[in-house]
Amino acid sequence: MIRRAETDQDLAGWCEVWNAITPREPNALEQVKRRLEREPERLYLVAEAAGGIVGLGFAGPSQSPKRTALAVRVLPEHRRRGLGSELLDRSLHHAADLGPEWASGMVFEDDSASVDWVQRRGFEEYDRQVELSRMIGAVEDQAAEPPPGVEIVELSEETIRGAYEVAVECFPDMPVTPVIHAPPYEQWLEEEVPGPVTFVALADGRVVGYAALFDRSDGLAEHGLTGVLEPHRGRGIATALKQALLSWAAEHGYRELSTWTQDGNVAMQAVNLKLGYRPRPAVINVRRQL
Repeated sequence: MIRRAETDQDLAGWCEVWNAITPREPNALEQVKRRLEREPERLYLVAEAAGGIVGLGFAGPSQSPKRTALAVRVLPEHRRRGLGSELLDRSLHHAADLGPEWASGMVFEDDSASVDWVQRRGFEEYDRQVELSRMIGAVEDQAAEPPPGVEIVELSEETIRGAYEVAVECFPDMPVTPVIHAPPYEQWLEEEVPGPVTFVALADGRVVGYAALFDRSDGLAEHGLTGVLEPHRGRGIATALKQALLSWAAEHGYRELSTWTQDGNVAMQAVNLKLGYRPRPAVINVRRQL
């Protein structure tokens, strides 16, 4: 049976299925509830079988006004029974009511069965994101000196508005189609700098860059946007911000950091490779016209 997830128990089951299949990008119940409260047009579906929730669907706003985000997940032992197709059909129906031209989702490059599944249902690739990961070591991950005239400090009440100004400038610089923009300030606070730590780069007392970490699971943390204002790029500020995060992670017992860059973001990929990050299988972003 497939139905809309409405109770806390439903949403908790939705999160459990998501986290079982996508453990490196976990969802938490409170996080999902806050998103649903802020955007009630979001659709969360659950598929029940054998007395439990075994699949999920999702349709809701994305970072681009031209796309609706979609997701379908079914536990491996319950696949090939039509659950995924029905979850997708219901999600697409809801997506069409939301208005944007495209429905978009993602599959992992090394999951050939899922790649074939979305292609058979009319989805096409439109770009890729590259995940890189870095194991943490307490000795080699010591913070380096920032460039002359630049200070790296933790985010504070005095610097948070400046960090958001960096986000507003840097989000559209990401090489994605269509262009995406920074979320509204309150949403940015909740989703882009939620902890455990964010560092900012100061030049003459002004915030010119920032970088955040997100907690994931089992000693894994993920980088958020690493952004530097355009006049200050090419000075090593992004590298210094990431080195500060590496040092902080080593001091606080993390075992691995991961980061995402777009396939065309050559400069940031070079920074990551220089710091010892190594590529993992890419995420393929796919879309279908509504």
